[in-house]
Amino acid sequence: MNGPRSSRRVFWICAVLGWLLIAYGVWGLFDNDTQTHPEQWIRWFVGSLVIHDFVIAPLTFAVGALLVARIPRPFRAPFQAGLISSAVIVLTTWPLLRGHGLRSDNPSALPNDYLTGLVMVLFAVWSVVAAVALRAWKRRP
Repeated sequence: MNGPRSSRRVFWICAVLGWLLIAYGVWGLFDNDTQTHPEQWIRWFVGSLVIHDFVIAPLTFAVGALLVARIPRPFRAPFQAGLISSAVIVLTTWPLLRGHGLRSDNPSALPNDYLTGLVMVLFAVWSVVAAVALRAWKRRP
């Protein structure tokens, strides 16, 4: 089962399954509207699309263009991977860092030191970036 035909089959099976899962999620959103508040979700979803298309994507493109011009070729890929990973990690942890969901009547909500965790994860990411860049530097002709 190798080759382009099987790859297409796997792609279409995964695409159909993905759309079915999305449809189930949207159905659940509207079926449980008293608990899920679809109007707030739609506002958040549209807002995130706008922010992505008009803020995040142009910034990513600009930073990438600056990197291509200023960073030597062997270091570009690890540095770009580090920046993209760092951005995803920071965006993912942003609500935790801001304390969204924190409630005084529930001490188990957000019980960890998320800033320390973020710093540790970013340190690990950039340690790997440094190791890969060092390896690339040693292997260059």
